[in-house]
This record gives sequence, C-alpha cells and structure tokens, in this order.
Amino acid sequence: MNQAQEFLTEFKTHRDFKSGTALLAKDKDLRTAIFKEIENEKYPFPEYASWIAVHFFEKHPELMTQKQFNSMVSTLIHTSNHSVQRNLSNALVYAPFNCSENGELLDLLIDFLHQSEALPALKYHALRMIEKHFLPVYPELMRELRTLFEVLSNHPKSSMQAMARNFTKKYRKHPYYEQ
Repeated sequence: MNQAQEFLTEFKTHRDFKSGTALLAKDKDLRTAIFKEIENEKYPFPEYASWIAVHFFEKHPELMTQKQFNSMVSTLIHTSNHSVQRNLSNALVYAPFNCSENGELLDLLIDFLHQSEALPALKYHALRMIEKHFLPVYPELMRELRTLFEVLSNHPKSSMQAMARNFTKKYRKHPYYEQ
C-alpha cells in the first residue's frame, strides 16, 4: 500500500474534509498521489479520492492541474463506477479548464441525463457541468435540454420532477428555450 492509499484508508475512518483539504493544499506530492488514485479500480481508492476531489477543488480550483483535469475527464468517460461518475461530474464543475470542445464528454453527460437507471445526484451534477462548461458556448443545447427535462418532469421520483421544475423556472426566458 502506498502513501496515498494509506491516507485514503485512514480518511475512510474519519472523513474529515476540513483537515484533509488543508493538508492537500499544502502537500503537492500527496495531492498529486491522492488524485492519481481516481484512476485506480480497486475499492475504496477511486471512490474516496474522487470524493475528496469534489471538496478540494470546490475550495481550490486553481490548484487543479491540466494533467489532473485530463485524468478526471478520461476516468469519467471510461468508468462504470457510479460513485466515481457522480463525484467526478461534481468535481469537474469547478475545473478551471475549457472542456467545451470535448464532444465525447458532452455526449456522456447528456447520456447520464437520459439514462433511467442513473441516480438523481449524477443527473444533477451532469446538468451542472453542462450548464457551466457547455451551455455558454453552445446555447442551442437548450433545445435538447428542454426536451429532456420535459420527459424528466414525468419521472416517478419526486426529486427528478423537482429538478425538471427548477430547470424550467431557471431557463424559461433563455433565448433558445422556446425555439
């Protein structure tokens, strides 16, 4: 077990994001090693490393490196681990890098919104990524999102119905919403 895996194993017992985030902000080598564990396929390392990434990059987006960004995008595209998908789509909302040219990533995020088996939190974070990274560059995406949320408004889960209502409320005056 390496230093990052030892950190994650210990973190799993206390889940102290405040001290963990502070430590990672100071220790670049440990931070790099922890976020490299997102690529690992052995539980609990990618789950906990990606969960920490959410909290860390929300507070310190400027410390995300291009290499970490590329790794997280690649992992998100290729993983079938639902926890990692949810965590990475959340962490990447804070990314200081442009991903609007990544059509594969956009297709995946839209697919998450379409998938009936995708959990509400994954759908929510996929939408947030689209809103931040893609919608400003491609406002015409609103048409597809509107159609998608019309379908979600009939979802059996009340959280999905609320998400659809909130989407409509937020974007009904968007220039592409009614077109």
